[in-house]
Amino acid sequence: MLKAVQMRIPPTNAQMISDRIAIKASPRGTRAGFCAISDGAGGALTFTVLPKPWADARGAVSAIHHHRGMSTHVTLFELDTVEIVTEPGVRDLIAQGLLETGGEAEAGAEAEGGTHDGYLLERVRLVGVDEVAEPRPAGRSLEDVVRVMLLVKRQRSVLGGAGYQGSPEASLLRIVSQQMLLDEVGRVIDRVRPRYRTRTESLATPRGKLSAQSLALALTTGRPTVESTFDELSTDTDVLRIVLAALRVVATDPAPSRLSTIVGSLQSRAIGFARRLDSVTILDRERALLAHRRLAMSPLDQPWRVALDLAAEVLSRHAIVPEGHEAWTSRTITISLYMEKWWEQVLADALRICADSGSVAEQLPVSSPWTGGGEGSADLFFALDGHAILADGKYKLDESTIGAADAYQLFAYSYTADAPQIGRPESAAVFYPARKAAAGGTRSILERATSPDFRLHLVDLPFPSRDDVMTDLAWRSYLERLASRIAVAFRRDGALEIAPPA
Repeated sequence: MLKAVQMRIPPTNAQMISDRIAIKASPRGTRAGFCAISDGAGGALTFTVLPKPWADARGAVSAIHHHRGMSTHVTLFELDTVEIVTEPGVRDLIAQGLLETGGEAEAGAEAEGGTHDGYLLERVRLVGVDEVAEPRPAGRSLEDVVRVMLLVKRQRSVLGGAGYQGSPEASLLRIVSQQMLLDEVGRVIDRVRPRYRTRTESLATPRGKLSAQSLALALTTGRPTVESTFDELSTDTDVLRIVLAALRVVATDPAPSRLSTIVGSLQSRAIGFARRLDSVTILDRERALLAHRRLAMSPLDQPWRVALDLAAEVLSRHAIVPEGHEAWTSRTITISLYMEKWWEQVLADALRICADSGSVAEQLPVSSPWTGGGEGSADLFFALDGHAILADGKYKLDESTIGAADAYQLFAYSYTADAPQIGRPESAAVFYPARKAAAGGTRSILERATSPDFRLHLVDLPFPSRDDVMTDLAWRSYLERLASRIAVAFRRDGALEIAPPA
């Protein structure tokens, strides 16, 4: 008698490849940001694209599994490629989500009146990665998202202008505030110490200072309580009441479903911290904000100053669900930051520290070298020690020399640029970000081939590290270091010497 045996035939290489989709982060190397794509079964893939100067090397390639209905997070740097290994149906939904993100990028560029500078994520041809990693829990990805959104926070035009696109930016910025609050509370919560507080209560067992009127009333009526004023050692302080109110906001804020994978860990941490403050009086949001405005901190409360400021920021903002997007049904969320404009703004802020007062101009109109030609704009124009300098910020890495297009542009600008109250430039510079917050320095100095003498300085400058964007103090320190590097580069290279007459 024959017995049927079901055998599982191993999938062929072609079948295995059909279950993959290759995605490249910021193919043009100009976009950092965050993207969440639904897999159609309650799960999601979240991508964080970090700036390429933070990467150890250029264009890493990896592969990762995504299980249907689960949350998978992928952290990439600009120009990195990842292959997602999943079911064919999920692969198709991911591909559709990528098309949606591309449409959002084009619509954003059109709304801003600019040109499309590339997608945050783009489908590319498979590269055949052999080693496939298991997914990283999405809850652990929040730190990467925070770093991206802190870059946005350090941009002067935080929620507008050509540098930033995406509708749910308020949600992610609020999540950043909440994450920073929880990190700070986690740092100082073990420093909670009981303090003496003056309390007045009606007690059956009197203690402390007794109220004469209450004592007489008790003797007359036989009521077995007396109003007593006493000092009690307690953790129920105004500082902790404000912090607890902010923790309760974090724990109860609603969130769009596409952000739930990164918000869940926030809410769990907030609940854990709130339980450690179970003896503290609960205040609603409005009372907590009022208490913060009236708070007079003692020297013993100083370790909590940063946590209190963050608590006030969390308490004063609206809920995570963006206004007007509560019924949002899109399968994707995309937030992208135009890194070229961001780098230019960072340079401008540093120049305002080291350049001559009031001399820094951004996007200076420059006439065409041809009669009837279109007008251009120079990224930066400033004076240092009385010398006018034309500058251009290029968000490019590993460039051995200046590209032909950039060289011809600066060549034309060196003749036609003319800033009010500064005059024509005496030299020019191109500022490049250095990888991994390197010290940087002048890479080379080019001489203009035509008279009069004119120098072009190619300068590598330190790009802000992850730690530099964390706090206002760290950011200010970074800008001052950057300003110092710029000034030293010009003074050391002799760019500020008087040029010989032509």
